[in-house]
Order: sequence, then C-alpha cells, then structure tokens
Amino acid sequence: MREKRRLALIRRQALIATVARRQALRGLADALEAETRSQAIAARSRTLVAASAPQPGAMAAEVFAARAAFTASLTQLADTAADAAADAARQSAWQADTLAEADTRAKRLAEREAAARAALEAVKLRREQADTPLLARKLQS
Repeated sequence: MREKRRLALIRRQALIATVARRQALRGLADALEAETRSQAIAARSRTLVAASAPQPGAMAAEVFAARAAFTASLTQLADTAADAAADAARQSAWQADTLAEADTRAKRLAEREAAARAALEAVKLRREQADTPLLARKLQS
C-alpha cells in the first residue's frame, strides 16, 4: 500500500527530526554554558587586574616588573575570555536558530504524519466498504 509506505517514511523522517532537535537543544545548552563560563572568567580576570594595580610607594624593579607582567597576562586573559564569550554568544544565536528550524520541521512532519495516517485510514475504510457488498453478494448466492 502506497499510503502505508508513505506513513512509514514520514515516521522515519520524524525520528530523524527529533534527533536533530535534541542535538540542536544540546548545542544551544553547550553554547550558553560556554558563554557564561567565558564571561565569568573575563570578569574574574578584570577583578584580579584591578586588585593587582601598582600600590603607591617604592618597590624594587624586579617586583614592579613581575607585577607588570602578571597584570599584562591577566589583561590578555580577560581579553581572550571576552572574545570567547562573544564567540559563544554568536554560537548561541546560531544554535537557537537551528533549534527553531528543527522545531518547525518537527511540527511540519507531525502534521504530515497526521495527514498520512488519515489517508491510510480512509483507504482501509474504502476497502472495507468495497469488500462488504461483494461479501453480501456471495452470501446471497
């Protein structure tokens, strides 16, 4: 039966769409987690940079150089984390779009599956109705 094969195909497509939706949801969760983590690292690094600012008073050149190197590396870490947070934000937006597309596809396939199921039931009903008069004629003979 053509309708039965069509329904089976749509069900397989719906299964694939469900898997794609789960993957998009997982990707979105991962991207949001990475964004949050990167923002936290950037904020903490900036806090450490502010805390390690040169203190007033005299200090040895070696101490000053070490503190300046440490502050520079913290600043670089903060910048890198901020860039990573921005990348993660873009990834989150893309994953949200992917999830929306997967949801739309799943809904469309659910509608197609319902239509295919209705078509299959209609064919079965027509066959049953077509068989009934034939059976009635056989019983009358």
